[in-house]
Amino acid sequence: MTFDLITAFVVAGAFAAGALVYQRTAPAEGAATALSRGERLAVALGAAATVIVIGGYLGSGFQGIEHAADAHSAGAVKSGASR
Repeated sequence: MTFDLITAFVVAGAFAAGALVYQRTAPAEGAATALSRGERLAVALGAAATVIVIGGYLGSGFQGIEHAADAHSAGAVKSGASR
């Protein structure tokens, strides 16, 4: 795993999303029902994980698909040329 600028942006986005979700799910004063602190933390961690998955795919997923397609087509060309 390499550490690059996209990774830094994804991690920063995950922390920001988690913090925002945790703050936004805070119970309002006088609310009859509200999420507990553990439930709020679980929702915030889920939001952060979602940002990491989507950011990781967008950051390197397309590039990985292109490399896999190029390697597959190069192998087909080599095997066809050797016949």
